[in-house]
Formats: sequence, C-alpha cells, structure tokens
Amino acid sequence: MPVSRPRPFAWDVLFRALRFFYLLWGGMLLSTLAFYGRLKLPSLFWHWPGFCRAITGPWGRALALGFGLVMCLAALLEVWELVDRLLVRFMGESDH
Repeated sequence: MPVSRPRPFAWDVLFRALRFFYLLWGGMLLSTLAFYGRLKLPSLFWHWPGFCRAITGPWGRALALGFGLVMCLAALLEVWELVDRLLVRFMGESDH
C-alpha cells in the first residue's frame, strides 16, 4: 500500500479554515432557523405532506436544532485543531 504524503501546510490551513467557516455558518443558520420556527421546504417536497409536516413540526425542528448545535461544536473542534497546527508550526520554527 503506498504511503500518502501529507498536504502542504498552506493547503491544509486553507482547507481547515474553509471547513471551520462552513460548519460555523451552517450550524448557526440551521440553529437559528429551527429555534425561531422558520424552517421552510421547497414546493417540490409538498407532494409528501406527511413528510413535510414531520420536518417542520416540533420534532423536526428539535432535530434540526440538534444538528445545528452539533455543527457549531464541530466548528469549535475544527478551529481548535487549526490553531493547534498554526502554533505547532510557528513555535516549532522559532526554536531554530
């Protein structure tokens, strides 16, 4: 099995930063929409009204709020890892 090479530092930081902002923005948006009851589904889904009522009902809102909070927690972990990599990189180079 071939050994995978690690990504260059700049690309790694860029991908982690983009993932952080995506998770934070998506988690905050989903949590806010679910909390204030503004979850809307496109008209295409209303061919299945039972499904849409389940999604926009209290249990669906609670599930969406949970997913949003999990995304915000994942963003916190992602920024923790990003700062850790940056500190290890710059503090490790300062010893030389």
